[in-house]
Amino acid sequence: MARRSDEPNPEEGKVLSPEELDIADDEHVTEIDEGRYVVSSDVRTDDSYGNQVSSDSASESPPSPAPDPEPSTPEFSDANVHEWLAEQMADSNARYGFDVTAKFDGDVDQQQLASNDIVTVFESFMLWYGRQMDGSTPVEEVLGILLSESNVPVRYPPAVIKQLVRSTQLTPDDSIADLLEAVEAADGAEL
Repeated sequence: MARRSDEPNPEEGKVLSPEELDIADDEHVTEIDEGRYVVSSDVRTDDSYGNQVSSDSASESPPSPAPDPEPSTPEFSDANVHEWLAEQMADSNARYGFDVTAKFDGDVDQQQLASNDIVTVFESFMLWYGRQMDGSTPVEEVLGILLSESNVPVRYPPAVIKQLVRSTQLTPDDSIADLLEAVEAADGAEL
């Protein structure tokens, strides 16, 4: 059966008048700026933005003042922050990790990593730290300088020393002086 042109179309909906569109007087609406409103479906708002009362309790009592935020504000202290970071790290499923905030020549940077691979964690930390030192010097050189200038003696496994000798293409017949000369000519050695 065909619909006549003068019958209302239920899919078109009702056309609202300008008075029906004026929401400024609605008890569920608060104007926060010219042409900007907060509209709530189940909360009656009062004249100040943010202070709201339930529609059910609106007729019972006037709105109560907002609670003092002081009791609910967490205290940020070094101890609290360190405790929170320690808890976050402990909750990690990884076996190893670090969370560091450091200051480098006035700039503060943060780095965090957690992994089951201890070498990956250490390497990531060292690379991050080395990158913070000097942007113009290669990281491997920065790390070498830091290790050589520190008071911590580094013991290298024999396999590393053998790798160093092989990288210079010297033979067992060459002297230690030849090794040192080859390392100097290469401007250092990667271990």
